[in-house]
Amino acid sequence: MISYDKGFKGDEKQKKRDLECLFAFAMTWGMGASLDAKGKDVFDSLIRDQFKSAQFPSSGLVFDYFYHLKKDKVFKNWNEKVETFNYDKNTPYFELIVPTTVTYSHKYCLELLLSVEKPCFFTGDSGVGKSIIVANTLNILSSRTEDSVMPININFSAQTSAARTQDSMLAKMEKMRMHYQPPPQAARIAVFVDDINMPTLEEYGAQPPIELLRLFLNKKGIYDRSDWSWKEVRKTTLVAAAAPPSGSRAELTQRFTTHFNMFCLPPAGEAMLQKIFGDILGGFLKGGFSDKVQ
Repeated sequence: MISYDKGFKGDEKQKKRDLECLFAFAMTWGMGASLDAKGKDVFDSLIRDQFKSAQFPSSGLVFDYFYHLKKDKVFKNWNEKVETFNYDKNTPYFELIVPTTVTYSHKYCLELLLSVEKPCFFTGDSGVGKSIIVANTLNILSSRTEDSVMPININFSAQTSAARTQDSMLAKMEKMRMHYQPPPQAARIAVFVDDINMPTLEEYGAQPPIELLRLFLNKKGIYDRSDWSWKEVRKTTLVAAAAPPSGSRAELTQRFTTHFNMFCLPPAGEAMLQKIFGDILGGFLKGGFSDKVQ
């Protein structure tokens, strides 16, 4: 006999379908989100075959949909959640973010995983918006009055050391006798490491900053360098971003990456590029140009 959580409503048949649909959604994003575009096409067929009762819409991929549990109890396109873009002439061009289904779906997953302190890793070719999505999401979460998240941003380079990484992580945390914790104004901390695969490899292939972060992920703590005492690090989640290995970007050990929920962001297609640049240009032209010019 299956026991359902009290949050599920309806008769037994509806509860069973809700559970199957949510599991299909979780498997889609928990396992399939790490695949490239070609892999996602194959994974789409697998999910549709394994979860026929979920009744995903026939158009597009399963990644295009979320399950609307609270109301309609059907899969809906992420388009229905995307906010309208409001052009602000005072915002620098490279800080403008046009909401799309890709930005919203990955923002949703990041926020959900941070709420349960699950590490996240965003990858994809340069220019797909990895860092922007993470930074924008953390900025929104930090402005909340309740359950706010304090971001700690670290940019790795070839010269980044383990000591510098540790200092950057702990600088904003509150140090107690046996542990580190978020300061009073924040409920949780998100340590965002950009270009995480940049540190130079040592002679035998190790990357000290990565090994330090792996220790943190494995043991939820870190050694205090002043007296080498062990200190727990509480309510802190690691978020990483990096382009695929190439050139100076090293391949990360699987002992490290196994801790993360991995997201491979797709390159922008023609329709998405038209929306992004069309919204920006349209917003710019509306700010003082005649109808004829627009």
